[in-house]
Amino acid sequence: MKLVIVESPNKTRKIRAFLGAGYQVCASFGHVRDLPATGDLAVAFADGRVTPTYLPLERSRTAIADLTRLAADADEVLLATDPDREGEAIAWHISELLGTRTYRRVAFHAMTKVEVLKAVAQPRQLDLHLVAAQQARRVLDRVVGWLVSPTLYRVARQAKSAGRVQSVAMRLVAEREREISRFTAVDYFILRAQLERPGTPPPFAARLITWKGQPLGQRLISQETADRTVAWCLRQAWLVAACERREQSRHPPPPFITATVQQAASVRLGLNPDQTMATLQSLFEEGHITYHRTDSVALSDEALSAARSVIARDFPPAYLPPAPVVHQSKAANAQEAHEAIRPTHAELTVELPADSPAGKLYRLIWQRFIACQMASGRDQLTTILVDCAPATWLVDGAPPQPMGVFQAKGKVVLFDGWRRLTGEDATEEAAPRRSKRTKAGATPADEEEFLGELPLLTVGDTLKVRALEALSRTTKPPARYTQASLIKRLEHDGIGRPSTYATIMRTIQDRGYVEERKRKLHATELGMQVTEFLVRHFTGSFIDIGYTARLEGDLDRIARGEAAWERIVTEASFAVLALAQKAGLRGNPLLPSTPPATPRM
Repeated sequence: MKLVIVESPNKTRKIRAFLGAGYQVCASFGHVRDLPATGDLAVAFADGRVTPTYLPLERSRTAIADLTRLAADADEVLLATDPDREGEAIAWHISELLGTRTYRRVAFHAMTKVEVLKAVAQPRQLDLHLVAAQQARRVLDRVVGWLVSPTLYRVARQAKSAGRVQSVAMRLVAEREREISRFTAVDYFILRAQLERPGTPPPFAARLITWKGQPLGQRLISQETADRTVAWCLRQAWLVAACERREQSRHPPPPFITATVQQAASVRLGLNPDQTMATLQSLFEEGHITYHRTDSVALSDEALSAARSVIARDFPPAYLPPAPVVHQSKAANAQEAHEAIRPTHAELTVELPADSPAGKLYRLIWQRFIACQMASGRDQLTTILVDCAPATWLVDGAPPQPMGVFQAKGKVVLFDGWRRLTGEDATEEAAPRRSKRTKAGATPADEEEFLGELPLLTVGDTLKVRALEALSRTTKPPARYTQASLIKRLEHDGIGRPSTYATIMRTIQDRGYVEERKRKLHATELGMQVTEFLVRHFTGSFIDIGYTARLEGDLDRIARGEAAWERIVTEASFAVLALAQKAGLRGNPLLPSTPPATPRM
């Protein structure tokens, strides 16, 4: 008999049916060991070594007893925990608890018969580099919490904890809160003209972008000035200064990874990260999608072929590229799994309630998977620049310049490509296109306005002004983060990893540091106080975005076997300790007063 150990009991019956006689499938119910809840003696630092003390989890005692009994009677034990760092570590902990014998590692990237049988036929050894990477993250997260959390009593009794990643996320929300509180709105005016070349209607809209050779910005700050400017411009000559047409390709978006599917599910379906991850887990266990904790956009050859077959059958020939589309991961250390999130079958035949979260999310994943292999779209972009009072002399001796320059932008879809399936804005997971990364004081709707088709004009053409109006505008503060946009920011800055984002969002809210109101994240007074305290005392360590991102890179190097986990954990731990001691904060018995003399490489 071969014993197959998985994490979730929901998988056991399906896998047992796939494997047939001769296999026993049992669940560990997730983690079986962890560091103790208190810091005393949980991690020892000595002679360049880091020695964590792991204890069996109370909730896992029954599962451990069952696994021990079944393993004793098994001819072979296959560790089939999830195919990521966490799953590799769980497999290692199980092997440590069950005692000395031979264990083989298998990884199911999809709960289908083909994938399960293929994985079982190709077992491997445990990847100890991944185990070391998970150990490093777990130990370091605990060390930071144990060292720093007790100091928060200086802030408020309600301050419960600090963390290596959660505190950076909280800092981003708190800093945005400060930006908003310091923001002062400014009223100003923009000028919009309706222009046409005589004899070639219809008219088109153009906006004033420069005045006296300088960007207009928010220079028209009063109604009186704006009205005078309008009256003056109406008396001037208007000539076409430039008319440019060019084609722009709109390449298909990559398939979903954990971060982008959480963002898309939030924006399009209204699911928070916890709901998304729970739904993805269910879809994976039911065999509908591939493994969902991944930062890789790679697709298998079989998946590419299946997607292309669907496109060839259901769309005109122009929608199928000559060769598969290869997407590059934006994450420098993408390695959590072999593939992106995709359906296990390219045909949209899964019977899920269309209005259920599972049905909606599955269809979103299916659309993105097919679209990522479709042809690029093509747009025709037209930009027209119009000089108002083109021969005005601004300064004695300077060449003549126009007093004002108006601009019109037009876009015509020449070929929709992948957008035929998903729509225009499928690549914008976190925000509408024009409000992305809006700067304080900007008015997103006026930053870039695309009209439809614009006339093809010739430089020097005289234009007629059909209308010119001054429109009142008010600068807007920077937008508060949503859970989706905060995840996007963390991903962009290299903070956290796919499996951690939902936990980060939940933790900063559960601790009372952040509140969600109408899907916007607001820093609470407690969150502001805690952030200010941590920035004051721990700048140069885990509270810094750049430091945390570099540390994430170091932890990924451990996973690739390029760095020793003990050295990185030791250096980072004593850096936090040194800052705590420098600030005169309460000591912690976890670490000795000085670091080991020569941390082991």
